[in-house]
Amino acid sequence: MTKKAQKPQLNIPVVSSSISFETFKKLSSYDISNIKKEEPSSFNGIIEFRKYKVTVEPVDETFEILSSRLQAMWDKCDNFHHWNPLKAAAKSIGYELQGSAGSKRS
Repeated sequence: MTKKAQKPQLNIPVVSSSISFETFKKLSSYDISNIKKEEPSSFNGIIEFRKYKVTVEPVDETFEILSSRLQAMWDKCDNFHHWNPLKAAAKSIGYELQGSAGSKRS
């Protein structure tokens, strides 16, 4: 009777820490290309061989929160290039901005 060779026990640490955050940045294809890697790599001593799952999903917020945020941005905005995009964003949620742009800037 022959003994089967046993596989060596590997001490691979389990990575249990996670990163979770919320952002106002809508990820563009450029942003995604910076973090999306198809193959493991090494560069300047940084070895990247573990896989990570990245999920981006919108945070559900009430109309009141969204409209309040847009109004605050409008009130502080002193760049006329942003006025029409701010109006369009407000219109997209059915809100009409109040007062003059930049009326409460500090």
